[in-house]
Amino acid sequence: MARYTQLQPSDVREIICQYDLTLVDFVPIDGGASNSSYSLQTNHGGHVLTVFDDKTGEYVTQLAQLLLLLADAKFPTTRLRPLISQQNLPNCDNKPVMVKKFIKGSTYAVLNKKMIGQIGIVLADLHQISAPDFLPKQHAYGLEVFGTVIGKNVHPQFESWLSQQHHYLTQNIPPDLPLALIHGDCFADNVLFEGATFKAIIDFEEACQYYRIFDLGMGIVGLCTQRANVDLDKAQALLEGYQQVQPLDECEKIALQLFVEYAAIATAYWRFWKYYIHVPQAKMADAPFAMKRLAQAVKDIPKASFLEIVFGGVPKLYAVDVINSS
Repeated sequence: MARYTQLQPSDVREIICQYDLTLVDFVPIDGGASNSSYSLQTNHGGHVLTVFDDKTGEYVTQLAQLLLLLADAKFPTTRLRPLISQQNLPNCDNKPVMVKKFIKGSTYAVLNKKMIGQIGIVLADLHQISAPDFLPKQHAYGLEVFGTVIGKNVHPQFESWLSQQHHYLTQNIPPDLPLALIHGDCFADNVLFEGATFKAIIDFEEACQYYRIFDLGMGIVGLCTQRANVDLDKAQALLEGYQQVQPLDECEKIALQLFVEYAAIATAYWRFWKYYIHVPQAKMADAPFAMKRLAQAVKDIPKASFLEIVFGGVPKLYAVDVINSS
């Protein structure tokens, strides 16, 4: 974990007194690449204190508003601890701070199909919640921001590849795909379970109003991959769970493979920015290239085979297109 902000007991006490909490004990939480989080034991039970090292106060205020909206919708995610009186979130060393109620649960590096199916249901529920106006209309590391690293000459070969992928995605993403409130970062370490039963999806920091099929593509990358390959049977479980609640349009089904590839490319971009430019880390040097390899592996899957496995059949619209192009 990149724990950039080192809190002392006096710092924690000063922050949480604004929430009518008394500190019993606290320990740092491993995980997270941009925040400093601590597990708190207090007179009112367990809480999590997060210092946002790379985010503005405005951003964190909007995140808090989103979490309140999700609470009103009874969506299973983080719940904020209310402040005693003031409306503005506190800060530490001019960095915004959030205090959340502890959620009992565990993350698993490898999920089985039953667990993944439950996540599919929850993503469909999320996509039915109206997106608030303040949410971004693009993903934090979607193709719209690839240009921030292209041409830096930090790693010309990777940057050239990313430039090619930007053109490829721009040319091939279909217009008018359905948009929704999406989580945007559905990796296994952002999903909590009690045993094999879903408990909550956390870390809505990349939430935005964007293609709902992008959320499923990212979910397949984050939940259904092993080394440099996608487990299509697990992807099928995610889609089956999702479509119990929200059937996908034919055009979305046909675009899904492209969006799995897109999600891998976007994650490669983020890892390159993070580990080569923002906070260079030699031990993470292969991280963007692992996602680059995954993107290629997804692209290499025959489209008809991909559709047949994940949806149990080839969409009629795709079959007609194939016949007409023959």
